[in-house]
Amino acid sequence: MKKTSLIVRNIHVQAGNFMLTNISFAMKENDYLVILGPTGCGKTVLLETLVGLRAVTAGHIRLNGKEITALPPEQRRFGFAYQDSLLYPFMNVRDNCLFGAKALKRHKEHAVLKRLESIAQKMNIAHLLGRFPESLSGGEKQRVSLARAILLNPPLLLLDEPLSALDPKMRRSMQELLRDLHISEQIGIIHVTHDFNEALQLATKVLVMEQGRVLQKGKPMEIFNKPGTLSMAHFLLMENIQEGKIIKKWGLSYFQNKKKNLLMGPLNERSTNNPPDRKKVYLVARSGNIRLSLSKGSLENPAINCWEAEIVQKSLYHTHVDVLCKGCGHWRVALSISDWQKMGLAIGSPVWLSLKKEDLHIVEDI
Repeated sequence: MKKTSLIVRNIHVQAGNFMLTNISFAMKENDYLVILGPTGCGKTVLLETLVGLRAVTAGHIRLNGKEITALPPEQRRFGFAYQDSLLYPFMNVRDNCLFGAKALKRHKEHAVLKRLESIAQKMNIAHLLGRFPESLSGGEKQRVSLARAILLNPPLLLLDEPLSALDPKMRRSMQELLRDLHISEQIGIIHVTHDFNEALQLATKVLVMEQGRVLQKGKPMEIFNKPGTLSMAHFLLMENIQEGKIIKKWGLSYFQNKKKNLLMGPLNERSTNNPPDRKKVYLVARSGNIRLSLSKGSLENPAINCWEAEIVQKSLYHTHVDVLCKGCGHWRVALSISDWQKMGLAIGSPVWLSLKKEDLHIVEDI
């Protein structure tokens, strides 16, 4: 079993007019780290820095306790696959896969050739080894690119938006392949994307970047349900964002919305991020965490954090119904299709909405 750990500590990188500032994170062996962020936030620059293509102006990078900050790419030996597969058009699939091994004069080694045979079978490209890139589909090209990246058992695999150019069906197939590779190859993976679903499907850890900085890092569901700032909530497409303030009642903290017609709480210390009393803050909630009921009596706990509303819009998706409700603000609720039908809901239906105490999360506009 591979035992790979990566520590990135306070690195700064100048890339033209752009700069990575004070980037820090750690990876244990076999982690699948997804780096999220909008276009231009520095995700690819960070990957290129890790692989050794860009120089660090300050800070340290350590692999398995060894300082690699100044090492060239060939001594780091990381596997790297870009968004574009970057296959050589004049080489067949076999030679593309062996390109890195040939540079190291290892392409004729029996162990390397056996490894290629095994990977090709695992990645379903064995029948393509004699073909040239121009005859391959997008998904096949990405499989070849991944096979080339992992052929020589790199300590880490770095992926720069490898699935963004694929259609939805092929993207799901490639996600399954990446999950299988992560487990079967026992390899740590750093995967750059702006696709939230990819992060939820694949990541054991998520790091979110903006303008060359790390905004937040943690487990996927923590990041998606409890963003650290208002800008994070917007970037992660949080469906419900309500402006208000924190007020004190009965010695406890509560959220009061801007119109002062809704009081939510009591808030625990973690959910409030300790904002100053009465400073403008925002309650954020996922549509799947809001409960919708036909009557107050059918709520799990009708005494707290519930309010009346009316359905004003609905959008049908293949997995759920997105319901927009008006009452103490506008709220989006995700219902299963069967629940929508079973409850006999329609535009104009009066409903009750509620949020569990543990799903109350407050952020500031920083």
